[in-house]
Amino acid sequence: MAEKNSIITKSRRVALAQLTAGEISTIPPVAYLALGDGGCGEDNEPIAPSMEQTELTHEVCRYAIDTPVFPIETTARFTAVVPEGEQGGAKFTEMGLVDTENNFVAIKTMYPKQKDDDVEFSFTFDMEF
Repeated sequence: MAEKNSIITKSRRVALAQLTAGEISTIPPVAYLALGDGGCGEDNEPIAPSMEQTELTHEVCRYAIDTPVFPIETTARFTAVVPEGEQGGAKFTEMGLVDTENNFVAIKTMYPKQKDDDVEFSFTFDMEF
């Protein structure tokens, strides 16, 4: 497994720094979870994402996130559901959080997760601060 397979993108880190310093007053909230199949190498091992990434390696689909929750006060948990009957047979190996302005906020790579057509698939992405 990649040593560090989950990152907050550089563009989001810059926005967070500017927000903290008072240079800007808001940042767009996370709205979508993007899923892709370009997060592993030929050996099926996850490839560590780069903070410089502005998109997934190969995005397959995008779903609206549910209302975020905070399992601990420094972690925002985002969940999205791939409904039954959609994306059957897809093997997801990367996912990303996308804000309301279509900027990638965070990216994670993972071992392949294959979606059966007759089941609902739920993906959870924790953003830790």
